[in-house]
Amino acid sequence: MRVPKLASLLFIALSIVLVAQTDEQFLQRADQARFIEANSYVMSSRVIAERPDGKGEALLMIYNKRFAEGVRTRVEFLAPESMKGTVYLVVGDDIYFWQPGLLQPLKISGQQKIFGDASIAEAAGIQFSGKYTVKAKQDEKLDGRDALRLSLEATSERVAFAKVTLWLDKRELKPIQAILHAVSGEPLKKTLYTKYAKLKDDEYAEEITVEDLLFKNFKTAMQTPEVKIQDLPDDLFDPRKLGRP
Repeated sequence: MRVPKLASLLFIALSIVLVAQTDEQFLQRADQARFIEANSYVMSSRVIAERPDGKGEALLMIYNKRFAEGVRTRVEFLAPESMKGTVYLVVGDDIYFWQPGLLQPLKISGQQKIFGDASIAEAAGIQFSGKYTVKAKQDEKLDGRDALRLSLEATSERVAFAKVTLWLDKRELKPIQAILHAVSGEPLKKTLYTKYAKLKDDEYAEEITVEDLLFKNFKTAMQTPEVKIQDLPDDLFDPRKLGRP
């Protein structure tokens, strides 16, 4: 009897691992690959928006802290000057917007664009586990890579995007690409997870690219070159404290 080649053995082992995974575990793995597991940390982010009429850049600080109900995220603009001090705060499914001059924060949708074609949901990071259920999955080739395609539906009407088609690298179960859909199923955006990085033993999405599927040649890249573990005060994540000294 011919001994199976190493590649065949690896494929068999990988298939066994995939079969053993539950749908929720697939989503958990997709989140673990993109988010730092620390209880409190800060990320610096450079956003580059390209459109047919020109190019723009923004600098953001993204603060994350784990609370009893889950992680809260604060996105704050450092540049351009016209947006400096603008803050978006994500608390569960609620999203608050504040900028200098407002007496109090406003509640907004997760689809609200904050710069270029990147929405606040994408800047804060779309969470799949607990927010979506897997309706279908299948093996597929994506740009020559073995991938697992998952069709997801939101568990609540308050989630920014009602449906998502997500491709995971079949070996590592890291997101490669996602199509974000409207309630009707119409594709709105394509998100490409183009680069991953490590902070000690933890992994995160260092660069993503958002392509607008409704308008041609509208593209926004979000680069996160630096992540710091840092103890952050609760007040940073309290919507009642936005705009107050």
